[in-house]
This record gives sequence, structure tokens and C-alpha cells, in this order.
Amino acid sequence: MENLRWIAAAALSAYACQLAVHHTTPIDAALPLLALAVTLCAWLSYPAVMTGVPLLLLAEIAIPDEPLRLLTFGTIIAAAIAIAIGAPAASRPERTLPVSPFLVTIAAILILRWIPLRDVLVVRELFLLAISCATVAVLGRTPFAVAVAVITALVTPALPMRTHVVPVIVFAIAALARFVGLPRLQLAWPSTIAVAFVMLFFPWSGIVARAFPYFLREAREPKQRTVVAQALAPNRSEVYEVPHGATQLVVSGANVAHLRRGALLGRIQPGNIPVRIGDAADWGYLRREAWYRARNPLPRDSAGKIRDYGYSAWVDGAGRVPLPRGARTIRVTADAKLPADASLQVEGFE
Repeated sequence: MENLRWIAAAALSAYACQLAVHHTTPIDAALPLLALAVTLCAWLSYPAVMTGVPLLLLAEIAIPDEPLRLLTFGTIIAAAIAIAIGAPAASRPERTLPVSPFLVTIAAILILRWIPLRDVLVVRELFLLAISCATVAVLGRTPFAVAVAVITALVTPALPMRTHVVPVIVFAIAALARFVGLPRLQLAWPSTIAVAFVMLFFPWSGIVARAFPYFLREAREPKQRTVVAQALAPNRSEVYEVPHGATQLVVSGANVAHLRRGALLGRIQPGNIPVRIGDAADWGYLRREAWYRARNPLPRDSAGKIRDYGYSAWVDGAGRVPLPRGARTIRVTADAKLPADASLQVEGFE
């Protein structure tokens, strides 16, 4: 009877969230899934976790600002998942003890990788879920086991298929460690915090997986940008007037994702200022389908904009380069040694 009540609560929560959706992002559309996850975490730990469902509804209805609303969703889900992972065994319902770690792992991976649903490669993702649960079992169903499985799944590229060897290798290492007598590691607090952090940013989980340092940098107020949007082919040079008050040039590359840190993209005159991979990156190198083959690092001063949502989220490779002090005009020249199909893209001034 109690389980029936929980099933009814889950169904009603999902239905209420479905009725409340009125924003258009894939994260808002997934609100019923988030409600199911919160209900599951409450069933596995403390009934009070169910307060997360009305909080989701309130955020959807009352917060029009998109980044703030999505981050609020992340905070609610991170708290629910963290409580479900870190709750001591004595506080859990006895019926849930054998399955708790597996259900939390599945819920976390679904939220991190299955939004937006349109981009999910179902067979590959089901295989990943199976390997993740096997890893949790081998490592003893502890918070540490859940953290290893969830973070491994997060950083495993969706494309190409051969990248799914990563969780298989992690499972094999875990199995070998247990075979030689490694004790079951709990590490409850560090593991819970690690999973909670990645869940906090689940609305942009693709960026967490492929450009994690992006979320460790100090937030800045958006700057006014004077758009140029011009691509310079190898050895091509252009002169630009510097807008009043501008201190930085925003640049990126095209067809340069294979170049490594330090490769020269071009120069800025006066001052002979080099623009390298590391100052900027290929514009689309963090796209889900491109990242596995890309060799660019995240720009030191990223000026890229967040695009898409969930596991399909990415940030473009634009970066900021300081302008020569006092210059009213600058000349930007793309390096002559760039590949024939590559270019240095002048995005604009800030």
C-alpha cells in the first residue's frame, strides 16, 4: 500500500509539472522527469525531499529569467540527488536498501545525458546505464561507487561508439581492484559533493562534460560587443577601426579544431600581438559530434556563448585578446601557415 502511494505521488507530481510547463527550453519540457527524480529520491531517503516538487513548480512559474530558472532547477535536483546518495543506511526504508545506489545512479545519468530527448542514442545509452550499474555493484554500492559511475558516464562522449570503451575500462579496473582485496570505499561526503556539483549544472551538462573549467571561472557581467563577424583566410589581412572604449578583440577559428595549444592563428598590429590556440579555439569544437576529434583547449578568457541545452549544450570557441593600448585602428592578419580551408574569425570588439 505504501508503495502505491509513492507511485501515485510520482504520477501526480509529473502531471502537475507537465501542466505547469510554459517555457520553451528542453529543460523546461523535461520538468515531469525532474519531478519523478525528486519523488524517487524522497522514496529512497526522506519524505521531506518531496518539497522539491513544489519548488520546481514555483521556479517554472515565477522565474522568467532563463539562466536563473535553469540554475534553480539544478539546485533542487542537486540537493535531492545528494540527499539520496548521502543518506545513512539507518535512515533509509529497509525495502530500498538493495536498490538505492542503482536507482540514484540511473536517475542521475538520465538527467545528465537524456536531455534533450531528441538527441539520445537509445541503444548506446542503455548500454552505458548497464555498465554504470555494474560498476556500482562491483565497488560495493557505496557513495563512492555511485560517484565513479555517474562521473564516468558524464565524461564518456556520446559519439563515436568506440568511446564507450571508457566505462568498460573503468568497470574492469574496479573489478580488478575488488578482486585483489581493495576494501569498499565510502568517501560519502566527497562523493556526494562531486555528484551534487555536476548535477547543479545539469541544464548545461554537455559543457560540464567537455569543458568543465568553464564553470570554475569567475562570472562576469556581459559586455557590449561591436560585431564584426569576418573570416580571414590564411595570409589575409584587414584593418579595423577600434570602437571607443573597446579594450579587447574577440576572435575564434574555423576548421582549426585539430590544432593544439600554442598553434599560431594570426597577429594583431601594432605590437605584433600573436593570436594562438589557447587565446581562441575553433568556433564549434565543443559540439557533441566534434569534440572527440578536437584538440583545442578552452580559451583562457572565453568569450563564447552557451548554445543548446542539457547534454547537447556547448559553448563556442571565441576568446578575448587584449588590444594594443591607445590604438585607434588595428590590422589583423591570419597566419600564412594555416590550413587552406581554415580561417581566423574576427567576431568583434568588447
